[in-house]
Amino acid sequence: MIKKHSSNKSLKEYLKKGLLFLLLLIILDNGINYFLLNGLYQYYGLYNKNKIALVGHSHLMLGIDKVKMEKELHVNISKYTREGVNIVERDLMINQLLKSNQQLKLIVYAVDAWMFTGEGLSKNSYKQFYPFMGENTIKNYVYKNASLEDYWQHRLIKSSRYNEGLVSGSFRGYLKSWDNLKVGAVDTITLDSDIKKGNFRRIVSSSKNRRIFENTIKKISEKNIKTILLYVPTTSRYNNAEMEKFNLEIAYFKSIESKFKNVIFLDYNVLYSSNTSLFYDRIHLNPEGQKLVTNSFIEYLQKHFTTN
Repeated sequence: MIKKHSSNKSLKEYLKKGLLFLLLLIILDNGINYFLLNGLYQYYGLYNKNKIALVGHSHLMLGIDKVKMEKELHVNISKYTREGVNIVERDLMINQLLKSNQQLKLIVYAVDAWMFTGEGLSKNSYKQFYPFMGENTIKNYVYKNASLEDYWQHRLIKSSRYNEGLVSGSFRGYLKSWDNLKVGAVDTITLDSDIKKGNFRRIVSSSKNRRIFENTIKKISEKNIKTILLYVPTTSRYNNAEMEKFNLEIAYFKSIESKFKNVIFLDYNVLYSSNTSLFYDRIHLNPEGQKLVTNSFIEYLQKHFTTN
């Protein structure tokens, strides 16, 4: 009898310790998620009263200096850029911005000739959205793209939603650091050789991706928010690899300008694409290139746009 009583007491102690350990894990997991998520909100400029938002992938991330824009235009700006995002994911990002930033007056949507191609972008780019699984649209998107095991792991263990890049982005948010770290100039010899061998990403635009893009633009326009389709330059060597297709994409963006109200297309290839010293690689600007394009864009906004 005494032995049975002692055994029950030990079991209760084990259960108490187990529950306490589980409680501490849940508190720690939620604490880490809260800290990192708020850093990402600051880095991307989500859930605030900013009136201008920049949206795109690494092309825009390295192409525009948002800190300089804020200083010169005297307005806070959201810079929501994710590496390798496709058209569907850019639509998700716009939805996040429209929901979280209620006072937007202008969305700068980065465009390029390869954005409707689909192939060549990261197939795992949905993983970058793990931190936002608390939002239903993001949660559903991850569910459709991740394996069931991955989905539930990241749904239940919130701290597992952050990889090295996301942790870095969160800390950069707290430190208010948006510097372009891609220093150097594109290797033109290798670039020319790759193009000659056919080793480059082809332009294969799909009508499905165009429809998604146009629905996104329509959605923004219906909220009476202005849109600038900004083409941060890519090297002319790369643009000319499929010159005819490239020019058709430029013509398409011009057609969007006339199809929707409050939409403007700005193409900085005309000014900078032939100066290879401004590029880190075939599509990304280095800090010198970023400075020139940012200055031109600021000058345009000062002449043609007000947040009032």
